[in-house]
Amino acid sequence: MSRDTARAATQFFGGRVCLDFANTLDWRTSDDPQELIPDYAALLSWSERRGTLPDAASRKLRPRAASKEAAAVMQTAYALRRDIWTIADRLRAGHAAELRLVNRMLSVAPRQPELVRQDRGYRHALAGADINEPLWPVLWSLTALLASDDAKRVGCCEAQGCGWFFVDESPNRTRLWCSSEVCGNRERARRAYAKRKGVS
Repeated sequence: MSRDTARAATQFFGGRVCLDFANTLDWRTSDDPQELIPDYAALLSWSERRGTLPDAASRKLRPRAASKEAAAVMQTAYALRRDIWTIADRLRAGHAAELRLVNRMLSVAPRQPELVRQDRGYRHALAGADINEPLWPVLWSLTALLASDDAKRVGCCEAQGCGWFFVDESPNRTRLWCSSEVCGNRERARRAYAKRKGVS
């Protein structure tokens, strides 16, 4: 993650949509966390960058970004994000995930639609008809993660203050950072400086 919120909002180190969504609070475990999706318009922009929402759906939803319904979606989004943090931390500790919010959201979300080709990737064929649509791919990603062996590979960046989650796909599950080039370099420099100064 980066202290530049514009840059951080374009960095996807989680390896899964749901974990990248969890990482939309930058410097999550620091004294000064930075919100990367402060409103519905930002949520749509994040969905576009992450490739979870077709362009046509995003264009249809954007005029509703200032509505009361959009504000309510953001409260649901933040609750889902907190739930993903809790689930990820429990998985890392070898505990069972708490599924109440996830299952409640699944009970009202539609089943996954077919896929469409966009650019060089694929998107769910969401139509931009329901203001909750940006959250559905996050929810579907979370259920896929929980139903797979990846649930045993969830890690959290060990850099001071970061708190970003990822799926550790290293052969021996030894990944320490959300990004070796970003947090890894910064943390190595911080630790080297601390060692020279004789502090932790």
